[in-house]
Amino acid sequence: MKTTFRGALVAALVLVLTTGPACAEDPPSFASSQNLAREGSVLEAIAAARAVCQADPSHVDAHRLLQDLLVVAGKPDEAAKVGLTATPEQAKQGLAARLLQGKAAAAALTTVLQDKTAPARFRLDLARAQIEAGRPSVAVAEANRFLKDHADDSEGLTTLGDALRASGKNTAARTAYGQALKAVPGLARAAVALAEVHAATGAGTTARKVLQEAIAVHPRNAELLRGLAEDHVRAQEHDEATRLLQQLLALPVSKLDVHARLSEVWRLMGRLPEAEKSANEALALDPACARALRTVGFVKQKRKDLDGALAAYDKARKAAPTWAQVHVDIALVQILKKDDKGAIKTLKTALKLDKDHLDAHRALGMALYFTGKAASAKKELAIVLKQDKNDLRANRVMGYILLDEGKAKKALKHFRLVADLNKKDAGSMRMAGRCLLDMGKLPDAIAAFQAAVARDPKDAFSIFDLGRGLEKQEKWTDAEAAYRKAIELDASLAHPHLYLAELLDEVQGKPQEALEHYKRFLEVGGDDEGGSIQKRIKQLEKP
Repeated sequence: MKTTFRGALVAALVLVLTTGPACAEDPPSFASSQNLAREGSVLEAIAAARAVCQADPSHVDAHRLLQDLLVVAGKPDEAAKVGLTATPEQAKQGLAARLLQGKAAAAALTTVLQDKTAPARFRLDLARAQIEAGRPSVAVAEANRFLKDHADDSEGLTTLGDALRASGKNTAARTAYGQALKAVPGLARAAVALAEVHAATGAGTTARKVLQEAIAVHPRNAELLRGLAEDHVRAQEHDEATRLLQQLLALPVSKLDVHARLSEVWRLMGRLPEAEKSANEALALDPACARALRTVGFVKQKRKDLDGALAAYDKARKAAPTWAQVHVDIALVQILKKDDKGAIKTLKTALKLDKDHLDAHRALGMALYFTGKAASAKKELAIVLKQDKNDLRANRVMGYILLDEGKAKKALKHFRLVADLNKKDAGSMRMAGRCLLDMGKLPDAIAAFQAAVARDPKDAFSIFDLGRGLEKQEKWTDAEAAYRKAIELDASLAHPHLYLAELLDEVQGKPQEALEHYKRFLEVGGDDEGGSIQKRIKQLEKP
């Protein structure tokens, strides 16, 4: 996701517990509030920062810290009031501006900073606003402008790291975050961000070490605990992630974000009742929480309530219109509802928001394939496979397209890859068998169909295809048994009825029983192209 869910809230959240040393000499009470914040003693830090603000309305750093702490504690309305009594006037304006969203915040802060007497630290707020507004190179310039006068400032170095990271310069970002942590060991925002960069570049062990070292300094810091929970999610250690998130609920932090994230992790674990409960906890705090609404949509989708899922996803879209992922979610439900044209339109909107969104490219490939636009579908899927050659769904759909084009050998590579990566996937193993059947490799095809049935003994499609292979080997009795088993598992499938009818009619010499299955084939929607089935039915019905 390239933009925030709720800009004003997140713009404040990114500053959580990370305010660096003030540019001027600080009174001890402010230093105490900083230390309390870094340790994770949020309520005590709020009280200390509030006391500084009351004693000195011109102490801008204390006001900024108090704003951030109130947001962390789930009191954004109080945070918005912090600057009302601040002095001088540009400080009051800057404190209000830093809680705005993206471009609005950037414009307001730019106006404040035109007054050269404005506190320099608002330049870091401007840099963060520029990141949110999608202008990371401008943010880099703003952060460097601040650091020119405050070279070792931990907040400035962390903000520079954020801007560099948003610009795709991960190596430089790592350096900036490392310098921030050297200046202030255990600094939460820098440690979490550095861990995320390491994880994104494949250094998962280093990421975990960074977080553990920071937590050793500040074991009760909520942002660090949240960062460690996210690291466990990345490592698919979901039980540990949920434990940490539930631990966070006991701390004086915003419960909204924790419940929302907890709902997502429960969802990843496939524990739908817990996911739904956590999502509802978040929605009780904020009915427009997009992430919780998305979880509700997912749960309804899993329960086959497609209309309910679509309604929940649409609420999430309205709450977060620039979130590409929720547009993809809507499109996937549209595909399930066979509204492929609607899905294509929705996915194009998602790609306008995020041209690199792989889920959107994959889903668009699927929708284009279902509307008969195979060439365009292949282009979208190729984008996904270039980034991740092992993407299961993209490989599967690419296999279908190639098989439809008569390129069974190429299709086989995609289906085999999926079947090898997912040992429980019966469908891809079955499709590998179909490719082998088209290639004339009958024994190999039958072996693949048998492997598919072993993976899922209740998969009617695999059993039907096994019957086709056995029939080609003239194993009539075994083929008949396979067709009957497929019908037993799913009587709504048309082709098992047809193949069984033809086998009974042409090989087994049981025309009256064949008649029953010819009729059933047409009843369940089988295609009687040329009317040959209807003609045979009439022949068999003659006395």
